[in-house]
Amino acid sequence: MIGETDIQSIDGHDGDGRRAAARLLAASVPVECQGLVAYHATGADAYLGAALSPAPGQRTVILRAARVAGEVIAVADWRIMHAQLFLNGLSVRAQYRGHGYGTRLLDDGVRIARDLGVSALGLDVEVDNVGAYALYQKLGFEEMGYSWWEDVPTPGAGAARTPLRILDWPTFQAQRAAYGFGDLSVRHGDGQVSRVRMVGSVLRVEPGATGAGIAHGLAELVAPSRVYAVRPGSAAGCATAWFARFVRMRMSLSDPGRGRVEYGERRSARRI
Repeated sequence: MIGETDIQSIDGHDGDGRRAAARLLAASVPVECQGLVAYHATGADAYLGAALSPAPGQRTVILRAARVAGEVIAVADWRIMHAQLFLNGLSVRAQYRGHGYGTRLLDDGVRIARDLGVSALGLDVEVDNVGAYALYQKLGFEEMGYSWWEDVPTPGAGAARTPLRILDWPTFQAQRAAYGFGDLSVRHGDGQVSRVRMVGSVLRVEPGATGAGIAHGLAELVAPSRVYAVRPGSAAGCATAWFARFVRMRMSLSDPGRGRVEYGERRSARRI
């Protein structure tokens, strides 16, 4: 088991650590989702560098890592989201699995959450990742719901395009140029606004007819090679065809403001 002080933050100026973390996080994504998330964008490392540039107390991204002989061998990517600390990604290099690194990173996240005063931790885990699910459950995470990833079919030739108003095209283009992915806001219907994301040439939209209409309306502008959506659902399944499925899990902290601690202090996740 690694020592108490072996979990450290990766900062924006730590280029080697940041690049190693980015590679580990990209490799941890299920094979069905390869190329679809921001970890696989050409500028994922540059994005993490920008996100980690502010002073620690001003960041919404917290990258924590374990090192062996100076090399990053395990990493947790935490995101501060309102009253929740969300685990965006966790990865341990293959030869170091089974030695407690994942547990220590999760335990470290609980301490960070208490230090921040947030009320819960959250994460998504692939349904078929039985080992990770069992670990999260053992540490006190509970199921909150499911999400089903599905391809969005392209409308047939001659189909009418959904009228769209592009709200932040310059920002979207600048983000794509810098990081290889970008988020775009579009207004459609009776003034509704939706957010879509492009990673490389892959477009993620809302599920259902709304998302399909937006994808069709954006087809000539962004020329996606693939379109998919993430649909909330239950354990019983999803009515449409899907290619990946995840469980949303949550750990509530009964009194997040009590006894706030610094990142390096010991507090067992199992006592919360």
